[in-house]
Amino acid sequence: MINDIIEIKLNDSTYSARLDMGAIAEAQNNLQKFKTNIGVVEMINQVGKENYLVINNIIIESIKRCHPTLKDENILENMKLHDMNKIIGYINELMNASLPIDDGDKKKQEE
Repeated sequence: MINDIIEIKLNDSTYSARLDMGAIAEAQNNLQKFKTNIGVVEMINQVGKENYLVINNIIIESIKRCHPTLKDENILENMKLHDMNKIIGYINELMNASLPIDDGDKKKQEE
């Protein structure tokens, strides 16, 4: 079984986070206020363009998958601007832990 849960440290708080179908669906739902029908590929492309609206939504929803009683505001208050590079690293770590890799990459990892 693949361990797709990562640890995220924001400010002085530590969270577990999982990027799964539920987190993606909730992030898409939240983003529909700004753009209708944003797809997963487009969300990933927006992460690459450092779109913080998308990044924040993915991080928040991934954390809420492991901590369902937390509110967005509780997480956002710990997402400080000086942690921007760490947050980008966490989103990349989430994607690497959760998203499927293609067969060519899988063979490289096994070697």
